[in-house]
Amino acid sequence: MNKNGFTLIELLGVIVILSLLLIIIVPSVTSSIQRGNKEADENTKNSIVLAARNWLSDNKAIVNDSLTYTVTVETLQSEGYLEENIKLPSKDCSLDGASVTITATETENNTKYDYTYNAPDDCK
Repeated sequence: MNKNGFTLIELLGVIVILSLLLIIIVPSVTSSIQRGNKEADENTKNSIVLAARNWLSDNKAIVNDSLTYTVTVETLQSEGYLEENIKLPSKDCSLDGASVTITATETENNTKYDYTYNAPDDCK
Protein backbone atom coordinates (compact mmCIF):
# COMPACT_ATOMS: atom_id res chain seq x y z
CA MET A 1 0.00 0.00 0.00
CA ASN A 2 1.21 3.53 -0.89
CA LYS A 3 1.59 5.80 2.23
CA ASN A 4 2.43 9.16 0.65
CA GLY A 5 -0.53 11.14 2.00
CA PHE A 6 -2.32 11.94 5.25
CA THR A 7 -5.32 10.04 6.50
CA LEU A 8 -8.66 11.71 7.11
CA ILE A 9 -8.24 11.32 10.87
CA GLU A 10 -4.86 13.09 10.81
CA LEU A 11 -6.30 16.00 8.81
CA LEU A 12 -9.29 16.29 11.15
CA GLY A 13 -6.93 16.29 14.16
CA VAL A 14 -4.92 19.19 12.70
CA ILE A 15 -8.12 21.13 11.93
CA VAL A 16 -9.39 20.62 15.49
CA ILE A 17 -6.08 21.79 17.00
CA LEU A 18 -5.98 24.88 14.77
CA SER A 19 -9.61 25.67 15.65
CA LEU A 20 -8.86 25.47 19.37
CA LEU A 21 -5.87 27.78 18.96
CA LEU A 22 -8.02 30.31 17.10
CA ILE A 23 -10.72 30.15 19.77
CA ILE A 24 -8.10 31.00 22.38
CA ILE A 25 -6.12 33.63 20.43
CA VAL A 26 -8.79 35.68 18.59
CA PRO A 27 -10.57 37.11 21.69
CA SER A 28 -7.31 38.24 23.31
CA VAL A 29 -6.08 39.87 20.10
CA THR A 30 -9.45 41.60 19.63
CA SER A 31 -9.47 42.93 23.19
CA SER A 32 -5.87 44.15 22.81
CA ILE A 33 -6.82 46.07 19.67
CA GLN A 34 -9.85 47.61 21.39
CA ARG A 35 -7.78 48.56 24.44
CA GLY A 36 -5.14 50.12 22.17
CA ASN A 37 -7.77 52.16 20.33
CA LYS A 38 -9.25 53.38 23.60
CA GLU A 39 -5.82 54.42 24.87
CA ALA A 40 -5.04 56.15 21.57
CA ASP A 41 -8.34 58.07 21.83
CA GLU A 42 -7.50 59.17 25.39
CA ASN A 43 -4.00 60.23 24.35
CA THR A 44 -5.42 62.27 21.48
CA LYS A 45 -7.89 64.01 23.81
CA ASN A 46 -5.12 64.65 26.33
CA SER A 47 -2.98 66.18 23.58
CA ILE A 48 -5.79 68.58 22.72
CA VAL A 49 -6.20 69.58 26.38
CA LEU A 50 -2.43 70.02 26.70
CA ALA A 51 -2.44 72.25 23.63
CA ALA A 52 -5.23 74.29 25.26
CA ARG A 53 -3.12 74.61 28.41
CA ASN A 54 -0.20 75.88 26.32
CA TRP A 55 -2.54 78.25 24.51
CA LEU A 56 -3.78 79.55 27.87
CA SER A 57 -0.26 80.34 29.05
CA ASP A 58 0.06 82.71 26.08
CA ASN A 59 -3.51 84.11 26.30
CA LYS A 60 -4.36 84.40 30.01
CA ALA A 61 -5.83 87.87 29.65
CA ILE A 62 -8.62 86.56 27.42
CA VAL A 63 -9.70 83.90 29.91
CA ASN A 64 -9.31 86.06 33.03
CA ASP A 65 -11.71 88.65 31.58
CA SER A 66 -14.59 86.17 31.26
CA LEU A 67 -13.65 83.34 33.71
CA THR A 68 -14.95 80.82 31.15
CA TYR A 69 -13.61 80.51 27.64
CA THR A 70 -13.90 77.87 24.93
CA VAL A 71 -10.97 77.42 22.61
CA THR A 72 -11.59 75.36 19.48
CA VAL A 73 -9.28 72.87 17.81
CA GLU A 74 -9.32 75.10 14.72
CA THR A 75 -7.92 77.97 16.82
CA LEU A 76 -5.25 75.73 18.31
CA GLN A 77 -4.31 74.52 14.82
CA SER A 78 -4.24 77.96 13.24
CA GLU A 79 -2.05 79.34 16.03
CA GLY A 80 0.38 76.42 15.82
CA TYR A 81 -0.47 74.57 19.05
CA LEU A 82 -1.79 71.48 17.21
CA GLU A 83 -1.09 69.79 13.92
CA GLU A 84 -3.66 69.87 11.15
CA ASN A 85 -6.13 67.04 10.44
CA ILE A 86 -6.33 65.47 13.88
CA LYS A 87 -8.55 62.40 13.92
CA LEU A 88 -9.90 60.14 16.64
CA PRO A 89 -8.00 56.88 16.00
CA SER A 90 -10.77 54.42 16.86
CA LYS A 91 -13.48 56.03 14.72
CA ASP A 92 -11.30 57.82 12.17
CA CYS A 93 -13.44 60.93 12.56
CA SER A 94 -12.09 64.45 12.31
CA LEU A 95 -11.73 66.41 15.54
CA ASP A 96 -11.95 69.81 13.84
CA GLY A 97 -15.24 70.46 15.68
CA ALA A 98 -13.77 69.64 19.10
CA SER A 99 -13.06 72.27 21.72
CA VAL A 100 -11.79 72.73 25.24
CA THR A 101 -13.68 74.81 27.77
CA ILE A 102 -11.37 76.58 30.20
CA THR A 103 -12.93 77.65 33.48
CA ALA A 104 -11.02 79.97 35.79
CA THR A 105 -11.80 79.81 39.50
CA GLU A 106 -10.37 82.57 41.61
CA THR A 107 -9.56 82.11 45.29
CA GLU A 108 -7.30 84.08 47.60
CA ASN A 109 -4.47 85.32 45.37
CA ASN A 110 -4.75 82.17 43.31
CA THR A 111 -6.45 81.20 40.06
CA LYS A 112 -7.23 77.59 39.25
CA TYR A 113 -7.98 76.53 35.68
CA ASP A 114 -10.15 73.54 34.81
CA TYR A 115 -10.16 72.05 31.33
CA THR A 116 -13.12 70.21 29.84
CA TYR A 117 -12.75 68.43 26.51
CA ASN A 118 -15.82 68.75 24.26
CA ALA A 119 -16.01 66.16 21.49
CA PRO A 120 -17.78 66.88 18.20
CA ASP A 121 -21.17 65.18 17.83
CA ASP A 122 -20.00 62.70 15.19
CA CYS A 123 -17.06 61.51 17.35
CA LYS A 124 -18.84 60.74 20.61
